[in-house]
Formats: sequence, C-alpha cells, structure tokens
Amino acid sequence: MKERLFSAKVDGRFYYGWVMLVCAFMPMFICYVVKVNCAPLFVGPLTEELGITRTAYTQTNTLMTVTMMVASLFVGKFYKKIPVKFALTACVALTSACYVLMSFANSIWELYVYSAIQGIGWAGATTLPTTIMVSNWFGPKVKGTAMSIAMLGSGAGALVWIGIVTSIISASGWRTGFLAMALINALVIPIALIFVVSMPIDRGFKTRIGDPTAEELARSSAAESSTPAQSAGITGRQALTTARWWCQFAAGMVTMIGASAFSYYCVDYFTQLTGDGTQAASIYAGALGTLVIGKFLLGVLTDVLHVKRTSVIAPLFYAGVFVCLALASQNMTFATVMVPLYMIGGALPSVIPFLITSLNFGDKEYGVMSGWMNIAGNIGQIIGPTAAALVFDTTGNYVMAWVIFAALMVVVAVLYFLSNVVSRKKIEAMGYTPAS
Repeated sequence: MKERLFSAKVDGRFYYGWVMLVCAFMPMFICYVVKVNCAPLFVGPLTEELGITRTAYTQTNTLMTVTMMVASLFVGKFYKKIPVKFALTACVALTSACYVLMSFANSIWELYVYSAIQGIGWAGATTLPTTIMVSNWFGPKVKGTAMSIAMLGSGAGALVWIGIVTSIISASGWRTGFLAMALINALVIPIALIFVVSMPIDRGFKTRIGDPTAEELARSSAAESSTPAQSAGITGRQALTTARWWCQFAAGMVTMIGASAFSYYCVDYFTQLTGDGTQAASIYAGALGTLVIGKFLLGVLTDVLHVKRTSVIAPLFYAGVFVCLALASQNMTFATVMVPLYMIGGALPSVIPFLITSLNFGDKEYGVMSGWMNIAGNIGQIIGPTAAALVFDTTGNYVMAWVIFAALMVVVAVLYFLSNVVSRKKIEAMGYTPAS
C-alpha cells in the first residue's frame, strides 16, 4: 500500500487528492509566511515613523494572538459546517482587509484594533485549513509525508516573500508594504474558490491514498465496523477528558513558546552579535530555508519511524538550536551549526502536533481538535516573545532566554512521549484504538 503514495490514480482515475495537496500547500506558502515571517519586518520602520516603542508595537501580536486563541474555539466547527473553500476564503479575505486598513493607520490604537480583528481570520487561514485538507484526503499510511509536503510551504514561501516585502518596505515605506501584504495574502482566495474540494466523496472517491487495504481491515477490529476511515475516532469533548490530550496540548504550547521567541528575536540577536543587520537576516533566512527539506524529511521519517518516535526526537533537535544560539554569543561558528539542527527542530511545530492529533484521536472531529491545538500554539506565542523580551530587559541580552528555551524543548520531548502512552485503555473504551 505504501507505493500508492506515488500513484496518480485511485479506482482507475486521477486522484484529486494531488490537487488538494497543492491547495493545502498554498496557505502555508503565502498566508503563514505573511503572518509569521513578514510581519516582523515592519517593526523598525513603523515604530520610527509613528514614534512608538517596540514593546508597544509588539502588543499588536499579543492582541492578535488572543483573538486567534478565542476564534480557534469555534473555527474548526466553522470548517466542518460549511465547505472548506468558503471557510478559507472568508478567513483570508478578513486578514487581507485588515492589512489594507493598517496601511492607513496613524496611531498604535488603530493597529491594536485591526490586529485584534485580524486574529479572527488568522485562526482559519494558515495551519488549520492545511491540516484539514491533508487529513481529509490522505490516509494514515502516508499522512505524515503528505502533511510535511504541505507544511514545507512555509519554508519555501519565506525564501520568496521575505525578500519581496523587504524590498517594497525599503523602496516605498511600510504603508505600501501592508498593501502589498494584503495583495499577496489574497492570492489564496481564487485558488480556494476554483480548486478546493472538501472531501474525497465529493469527487466520487470512496478510498483515499494511504487508507488500509481490505485485507488489513479484515485483520483488524475495524472490520467489525462500517465506519469509514475519514469518520473514525472520538469526539473533541471525549478527548478533553483524557490525559493524552492534555499532554499533547501542553507539548504544543511549550513548543511555540520557544519557536515564537526564535522568530521574533533571532535577527535582533544576531544583529547585536555581528553589528550587521544584513548578515543577521541572512542567518535567519538560511535557517528558514532549511525547512523546505526539513518538513518533508520529518514527515517521511514519521511515516517510517512512527510519530511516537519522531515526536520525541524532533524537540531534541530544537533544544540543540537554542543551545547553539546561546553558544554563538561566544563563538559565531555555532550559528552555522544551528542551521542544520533547525531543519528538523524548526519543522516540529507545524508537522508533529497535527499528525499526533489524528493518530491519537482519529479523524471524526479532527478539524475541531486541530483548532484547539492552534490554541495551544497561540498561548505559546503570547508567552514566548514576552518572556524573551523580559530576559533581554533584565540582562541586556537573550542568552539566558535561549538556555531556558533549550530546557523547555526537553520538556516537550517528555510530554510527547507521555501523549503516546497514557489513556490508551480509556480511548479504546470510547470506541477508537489509537495507532500504536
């Protein structure tokens, strides 16, 4: 069955899931990069023109993340109730409209309002639609590889859009930069409306690439049920009663504490060390560029080794990243060592949480639980940059923050290990057997 990953056909005809994989790639390639990697480019020019502190401007991210967290409580159900194409279009349109409004802002309070509104759209415009599309169209045998292909869009997009947006801001100012971000982000809308299809059955496919064969089903307890693989699993409310859920939720949150701090302050840190902002940006871009390979590699390794192993291994790579960051304050050679470690460690937040959710709890209410895992990440995104800033204000550098985050990544490995072993009997009693 594994070879079907590379088969263009299912049931004798072209499998539309391949088109959907491209569609799943686009929110990460465009929307995620615009939100996560391009937004920090505005800090310097915007704060200087409006005469505000960087701490004040950083609170736009806090407000946006808070509303993302609240919206994540219901956006999964939003995707479940209406076709994916319309849900994705609505979320992207809202975020782009907010960028247009930001381009006319003359005060920090206007940016606060627009950022808070934008967070509602971001909850359903980046990782959530990508994971839903992949989970709907690819079975458990190949879901890791398919998910990683879609998620590597963020690495590829960083190589494309950071340079373009930087050039626009340098040439025409941050206001034009926001307008450019609105247009770039909106490219996802026609793709969604023209090509996105919610479920395989909507195209007449009863079997997904990567689903168990009839012989495999006959040998499993699933043979006793007529429930399709796409509908197997437990509900979100049932998952909330298990220790397994809270272990993976905590792991996702702690991961993003470190990951968000890295995204916000990596360039600033290396600018301080080297005195060269261009060199610092190159180091950061080089690390992000490795995700083009890293996310795919982590997905393939997950299919081969199983997520219960890669979910423990990947955080240790991220711990290595932070150790190298701290050591780079003494020897810049460690900045070079950091980059290949980031290839696997940096892929952790966008690959493992969503794969482990499907494997632990099934696809029955995957969209709902995926939205909740976004909440975990949102909490981490609030804590991480603020914690790193506090360390900097106290010590004058980020070194102690990197040491703390390295230790936290070891905690993540432990939490993911526990999420693979606890509550198994309880979940089986609910009618679903987690992948072993």
